Amino acid sequence: MMKKEFMFCVVLLLPILLYINSCFCGFVFDDVSAITKNKDLLPETPVKNLFFNDFWGTPMIKVRCL
Repeated sequence: MMKKEFMFCVVLLLPILLYINSCFCGFVFDDVSAITKNKDLLPETPVKNLFFNDFWGTPMIKVRCL
């Protein structure tokens, strides 16, 4: 029984210990445009825009089939 409890603690604490280091880092590369300047992440933007915009919140080009 003790082994199961130990393994439970390891499975619970290991991801937390690995992730906690990234909480104190700043944004890098395209994070500023993808997160802080993304218009899709604003509260006043409709959810349907998520389906029509790309990762950075800009409209995707519509392709017409002839």
